[in-house]
Amino acid sequence: MNFSMIIIGIYAALLCVALLTPYASACLAPRTTNGSPVHWPVCVLLLLGAIALTIARHGAFPLLGVLVLIPLLGLGVWSLLGGMTAAMLFATVIWWKWPVHMGPISAVLSVLLVLGAGLLTRWSRLSALPRTGSGSSLIPPMLLCIMIGLAVGLLTAPFESAEPIYTAWHHWGAYLAPVEAWRAGGLPYRDFPLQYGLGPTSLLVASCGHDCWRGMYIVTISANALYFATLSGSVLLLTTRSSKGVRWLALLAMFCATFLWTGFPVSFASPIMTPSVGGLRFLTISALLFHILLSEERQIRRDWIGHAIWLIDLFWSPEAAFFGTVIWWPYLALRDVQAENGGRDVLIALFGGILRALGVLAISIAALSLALWLVSGGNITSEQFFAYILHPPGPLPVNLTGTVWIALASITIALSILIWRRPSSQSRRLYACLLSFLAAGSYYISRSHDNNILNLFPLLILLLLGLLENLECIQKSVQSFIRSLIHTLFVAMIAFVVTFDFTAWREGAIQIGPLYLGPTRLISRFSPETDDTPAMLPPDAVVGLQKLRERGAGAIVLLDRYYLMPRSDGLAWTPINNLANFMPLPEQAALHYVRRGAEIYHRPGWILASAEYQHWIAAFRTAYDVREERSFGSYRAFYLVPR
Repeated sequence: MNFSMIIIGIYAALLCVALLTPYASACLAPRTTNGSPVHWPVCVLLLLGAIALTIARHGAFPLLGVLVLIPLLGLGVWSLLGGMTAAMLFATVIWWKWPVHMGPISAVLSVLLVLGAGLLTRWSRLSALPRTGSGSSLIPPMLLCIMIGLAVGLLTAPFESAEPIYTAWHHWGAYLAPVEAWRAGGLPYRDFPLQYGLGPTSLLVASCGHDCWRGMYIVTISANALYFATLSGSVLLLTTRSSKGVRWLALLAMFCATFLWTGFPVSFASPIMTPSVGGLRFLTISALLFHILLSEERQIRRDWIGHAIWLIDLFWSPEAAFFGTVIWWPYLALRDVQAENGGRDVLIALFGGILRALGVLAISIAALSLALWLVSGGNITSEQFFAYILHPPGPLPVNLTGTVWIALASITIALSILIWRRPSSQSRRLYACLLSFLAAGSYYISRSHDNNILNLFPLLILLLLGLLENLECIQKSVQSFIRSLIHTLFVAMIAFVVTFDFTAWREGAIQIGPLYLGPTRLISRFSPETDDTPAMLPPDAVVGLQKLRERGAGAIVLLDRYYLMPRSDGLAWTPINNLANFMPLPEQAALHYVRRGAEIYHRPGWILASAEYQHWIAAFRTAYDVREERSFGSYRAFYLVPR
């Protein structure tokens, strides 16, 4: 058994425990409040685990970790211990550099952020309950959040630096490769694979207009804005019983989590450069969770909305289908179970919920199968549909002293509360938040990089807020420990942004100003020219692309170690138009798509390949004849004509 299978097994076991915990709780006798003996060992375990983790990391603990404890002074020993646990766990987020060196400006800024954010919960003027609650409209603040999200997406100054340009080009190209193949006349699954699912690809095809790259930008910033709005709406719902200070702290942390921590701290630019860490992937979760939280807060059942969101998830992508199914149907079953009095009635309600879910799932999967059969021209296999699940791109081993422990600590606290919590609306909200975070955790399983946990911070915040509103069932000292742990995590999410590398922003501000708006300059870099600065490709590759474009080559396929798809105005002539989408797949799958492209498109085209990737020409020779070759230094161009 390899290491990845072990990780999948651990994840599956943890998910099963989380799914069943509240049902086990519902079957047990009613509990008394403030009397659980379970939480003390959990707190001790978290503290000792954080200390052991710090020792295993050779004492790696930044000074900033000490600063985030300042707002806890005077709150008691248990609060300080909770904050220390959070600080030691959060120190693992700085995976890109160690030790952390901060200049005078960064140091002063970090102190201001810590004090400004940390003291929000202690400011007497913010101690009252917020007005935006169950009886207030969420539309105005959520519209404001959409505008904030769009404004953040419009800022493109940092894309004057090489690394942000390359990252955006690489990730956008992975989305647009099947889009170009579809627009050229191919059919999904039969003629080309869909890495991100039918939903995102269909949306991008519809948004292309005259330039799919600009459509990619518009879709990305719109999805991110909606993602932030639904997340912020969930924060407002989860803080209706908290003080204004806690609400503002959570909202600030959510902004940082959504737009800063997802912007790749190693070379921070913007979350638009990696669409897969924002709304295009996780809006399916945040929208469904927002509906659940709103229904619980308003005590109004509109299950048809939840069913509609789940159906969209099912058709969106295999990953989104997993997200929605793990969240929606267990939540509905728990709601029915908690309406019973315990024992036999609980089991009957549980099995009824399971049968209902299985019945609806069977009918919906049949409808999905029919839709996939039609869209693929009646030619699709399960291996084609699950291609990137069976062959994930770039899997990595888990860092056993990394950020995964922040996630595991939060999940542990949630489980310890759910097992002892009386059935209530608050416990169901916590359950939905826990399942949302765990479902999104499958994204971490596929690659297991520390940065993947940082991309899950928005959903982690909702889980932590769900914990905060369920603390009344435990002892006061343990409440202080967990509350301070959560508040410190929020403060750290805000203050630790000073450790990011903002070089790209500094360079962009100098060259075009910090408030440059729109994607025009960024998109122009995806058609490289010889005088571009910085250069994104080797000079030989740029010269080759430019010479071929001058000859009217149309869509040029670039085969080299950069895994990029050059922007062009011509139609695709092969589905293998971006090496990034096909490197994870088996060789036979690539050969299949080469042959399908020759048969369906029946167009000639150019390949520009570096020396180490010219072996791919042998695959193309199975369906094409090479009619012309041209040399451009270390790159060579091949003109292929289908047989």
